[in-house]
Order: sequence, then structure tokens, then C-alpha cells
Amino acid sequence: MHKEYRGWLAQPWPRLDEPTVALLLLILTLLPWMAFAAGNEPPRPLKVGAVNIVRVFDELDEKVDMNADLRQLEEKRAGKLRDLRERCKSLEEKGKLLRPDSEEAKNNAKLLEEAIREFRSYFDANEDDIYSKLYDFTLSIYKKIRDEVEACAREAGYDIVLRTRDADVAEMDPQLRPRTRYMELNRRIESQVVLFHNPAFDFTSTIVKRLNDRHQATKAEREKQQPKAPKTEKEKPGTPKPKTATPTK
Repeated sequence: MHKEYRGWLAQPWPRLDEPTVALLLLILTLLPWMAFAAGNEPPRPLKVGAVNIVRVFDELDEKVDMNADLRQLEEKRAGKLRDLRERCKSLEEKGKLLRPDSEEAKNNAKLLEEAIREFRSYFDANEDDIYSKLYDFTLSIYKKIRDEVEACAREAGYDIVLRTRDADVAEMDPQLRPRTRYMELNRRIESQVVLFHNPAFDFTSTIVKRLNDRHQATKAEREKQQPKAPKTEKEKPGTPKPKTATPTK
């Protein structure tokens, strides 16, 4: 069920066509000069930064830990799902061997119906729990990224930060069906807001490092506070070790 999580990164972003983006950037650029023309102080150059949020999310240590936790959770629950599925299959096979009008066949059909209901209920509950965890995690991570971007932007004096993506939009799974690849290519092209930016303005790596450093520090502190496993009692010095019996030939 679970695959490496992409979440909101894999969803279509609000569509902004190229003329709209160009107009917005033009307005942002001209606003200071309009203020200057009205008699205010001369404007300073607009400072623009760029962050590849997709790459930030992919390189987060917290995301790696979250995916590992989800895999462990699914592996634990997969056993029960497998047992429930096998029970349904066994009752179904048994029903084929019974006389349809017999009392045993009716009881078996009732058990099969209950087993199918239990399987579906457990499957749905398991899926709901997984996606609830993904929802909470996604919301938490997105807020952390936004807060970190804002903090870095203020420190560096950026007036605006643009969301960028990797330039190679055609890099995707070659196993996808042609129609799926075509639809995905169009979605990626439509989501490209910035077609070019100076790499010097990109501070994606800074965001990744700051978030990962904070996560590792929090993780280390949490592990430090966890109770340690009791140590086994060591042998007292000078105590002779018990001799093992030598087998006789």
C-alpha cells in the first residue's frame, strides 16, 4: 500500500500561466520606482531568492525517518491482513465443496460474510490511520519549511522568494504508460512558475541543512532522555569461570 511519500508535492499547483507570472514580477519590480516617482526616497534594487521545495522535502532526514516508521507499521499490520485474507479464501474454497442447501453450507456462508466484513473493516481502518499520519506529518513539515524559508529570507534581506523546480521535467519512470507519462509531463510543465533563475540566488541547500541539523539535534535529545536497557551483571573479578565438562571418548 505505502510508497515513498510525496504528498502535496505530487499534487497539481494552482495554475499560473507565463503572462500572469511575468505581470506579477513586473508589478513587484515597478512598485518601488512608482513610490520614488511620488517623491519618496530612491528605491534599492529588488532582492529575489529561490528555493526548490521539492528537493528540500526529498532531502529531509525527518522524511526518511517518517517513511521508515510507516514501513515498520505496515509490516506489523500486513501479517493480520494476510491472515484475514487467507481465512476468507479458505472459507470460500470450503463453500464450493458443500451442498448449497445444507446447514453446514449456510453456516459457512455466514462465517465467510463475517470474515470479509472484518477484513474490509481492518483494511479501511489501517488505511485511514496511515493517511491520518501522513496528513499530520505533511502539515507539520510544510509549516517548518515555510518558517525556515522566511527566517533565511529575512536574514539574507530577500524581498521575495520564488518556488522553483528541477529544470528536467521529462525525468520520470520509464515504466509509466505513454498516456500517464504524457499527462505527467503536461502537469510538470504547467507547474513551472520560474523558467530561469540565477543559481547564486538559490538557497535550497541552506534550508535543507538547517532543517536537518535541527531534526538531528531534537532526535539526539529524545534518544538521550529514553531509559537505557538494564545492563547484565558482570562477573566479579577473581571469580573462577565454571569449567566445561570434557566429553569422554
